[in-house]
Amino acid sequence: MATQVRACPKCTKLMWVKDEQIQMLDENTISMTCPHCQQTVRFKLVTVGANAAGPKMGH
Repeated sequence: MATQVRACPKCTKLMWVKDEQIQMLDENTISMTCPHCQQTVRFKLVTVGANAAGPKMGH
């Protein structure tokens, strides 16, 4: 994955996420720390479809 822009689910501020910031919790979930609120946040990975290579966006 390249650098991605994600909204923190805790503080709703945008964060720029790089590969070295991501921790794999299991094959479907990634975790990282928000640089603004310092909270650990989790995102589910998309496993099927055209966007299967990246984290699920909150749309």
